[in-house]
Amino acid sequence: MSIDLLRSIKQTEEEAETLKKQALEDSRQILSEASNQSYKLLEQAVEDAEKDASKIIKDAEREASIEIEKLKDIVSEECEVIKAHAGKKLDRAVDVIIGRIVNLYGNS
Repeated sequence: MSIDLLRSIKQTEEEAETLKKQALEDSRQILSEASNQSYKLLEQAVEDAEKDASKIIKDAEREASIEIEKLKDIVSEECEVIKAHAGKKLDRAVDVIIGRIVNLYGNS
């Protein structure tokens, strides 16, 4: 073999080694960027989930407040009905008690 051929083979091997090193470095860089990108995507997903959860909680609280107000109104109306009925019965109870007292002490 000639010296030129040996030099050419050595140069080709060196170029191949350089390309191999560069490819390895490029793949490391791509993996690093992919890792960073996946971390950012994960952070964004967590942030979005927290926002969604917060909105769901606020909506549920608002709906619960509306339902509580409705129930308060219903209970208030029922209390008024009970008071009205109790008032009528109270008048009757007073009449009965007065009648008994008068009968008990009035006929002596």
